[in-house]
Amino acid sequence: MIMTLKKRLIILAMSITGFLVILDTNIMNITIPEIQSSLHVSLTNLSWAINIYTILFAAFLIPFGRIGDIFGHTKLLNIALLIFGLGSIVSGTSTTLNNLLIGRSIQSIGAAIMLPSGMILGFHQVNKEQRPKIIAILAATQALGAALGPTIGGFVSQYFGWHWVFLINVPIVAIVLMITLMTLSMKDESTKQIKIDLLGSIIIAITLILLTLALVEGRNWGWSSLGTISCLVSSLALFIIFVIHEKTTDDPLVPLNLFRQRNYIGANVALLIAFIVMSSFIGIIPTFLTKVMDTSELHAALLITPMSVTLLIATPVATRLIGKISNRILIGFGIIMLITSVFLLNQLNVESNWDQLYLIDVLLGLGIGFVAGPAMSIAVKNLDGSRLTAGQNVLNVVRNIGVIVGIALFLSLLDGNINAAKKDTYNYSVGEIQKSELPGSLQNKFIAKIHSRMNSNQINNNNGSNNFKTTPQISKRQTDQMVEKASDQIIKEKNQVLKLQLPIAVQQKIHEQVKTKVQRKVITTNTTLRKLTRNIRSYLHNHLTNAFLNLYKFELPFVLASIFSIMIFERKNN
Repeated sequence: MIMTLKKRLIILAMSITGFLVILDTNIMNITIPEIQSSLHVSLTNLSWAINIYTILFAAFLIPFGRIGDIFGHTKLLNIALLIFGLGSIVSGTSTTLNNLLIGRSIQSIGAAIMLPSGMILGFHQVNKEQRPKIIAILAATQALGAALGPTIGGFVSQYFGWHWVFLINVPIVAIVLMITLMTLSMKDESTKQIKIDLLGSIIIAITLILLTLALVEGRNWGWSSLGTISCLVSSLALFIIFVIHEKTTDDPLVPLNLFRQRNYIGANVALLIAFIVMSSFIGIIPTFLTKVMDTSELHAALLITPMSVTLLIATPVATRLIGKISNRILIGFGIIMLITSVFLLNQLNVESNWDQLYLIDVLLGLGIGFVAGPAMSIAVKNLDGSRLTAGQNVLNVVRNIGVIVGIALFLSLLDGNINAAKKDTYNYSVGEIQKSELPGSLQNKFIAKIHSRMNSNQINNNNGSNNFKTTPQISKRQTDQMVEKASDQIIKEKNQVLKLQLPIAVQQKIHEQVKTKVQRKVITTNTTLRKLTRNIRSYLHNHLTNAFLNLYKFELPFVLASIFSIMIFERKNN
């Protein structure tokens, strides 16, 4: 089938919609400090601007995908573009947190419609044989949206302000809407005479809301808290009810016989693995670079950009190999790349240059490209109609859950590691200070200062640290005060002993002698303070580095075990 200009424009528009909705899941993460300062809100409250989008987007993907089959995906996509654009305007013009939350909620509803409808419309432009190519394009652009979120967010906020992180969507949405209105007809659109499974839609929406709520808030509530456990147990119970309901309804949202296909199950597992690994990288490494390695937010985002470039190249290449190479070998190669990148992350050393990080970028991009692209293509290769919509929607939900699990789990582990690093650093500092020759009063002040800084919300050291930006020193003013106080005391004592006023020349001589002794002592004390601060700073830097990178030591066994997931795929390609 020859690809006409019209079809190319449609696929371009659908690729942009997928890119936008995934991009907006994490584009604002890097701008949080700026938004927090602008809106004068706490970090906990502001985090809901991210969470509300994630939760509602995941919850409504499956129901809205089915609605598109009934009313027409073109109509629904055009409406969704307007909704998403409106949400972007409300978010970008917000002056209060409430307005931002409303805007992000509107955005998420539009996104939950745009993604499934856009993908289905893209699939409809080609026959089954060409579908893998379209899947490769759509998968690559969506993964690119997830990977480039920090980079684009950092660039836009630095040069145009945080409002444009949202407002930049508006002209892009307008262009996509113009393309769809010119190329896709809403009059004679193909629809299906099927019922809306309203009860199933409500059950799965609530299930996914409770699951994502537990995952994104478990870190704050505590994983063993009543709220987290209640959400997880309730979501599991509702999921079981949903499965039972889908077995008995005439028009199920998700045909359960999809899960009788080994390739479909394997594809979902592979996709989950790939996006957990990707989110553990995107969610952790930029923070490590800014907080520990003292890079700017934009520089940190640019340092992980090679992963996005590699991903964009690898995905279509890998998808073209479907049918030529065993699915097991193809996905297996991708997982091996993921394993290698996680292993190197645990060994990461960027003290002298960024070469090792660039290598990890490339390996990770290859891994995700060789897993995500083929997995999405293999999963829906033989699906049509409502089964294609349902199958694609499940893949989208699984991918989103992978992102949420990766970020939630690793941030929770990071919190524990950082607290342990701070505690170890404090204990080390106390021991070093008490062994020093500093006066007792100065030791106590130094220890109190370190205690205060270790209990602050700062996680940095000053190889990037706000905690140790300055070295404690006895200033010239303090030195002069010490000289005056000591010399006055000596002169006063001598006056009392001699019962007369010492001559001015004698007083000046005493003053000079005291000054020499005090200055010598101050130099020694300041040298000790500098040495102690340097050692403490280095100790904290090393322990914070381990706090971040040891996360990948924890992840490595699970990624290694994931290689066995390729056995789920059928031995021979169909």
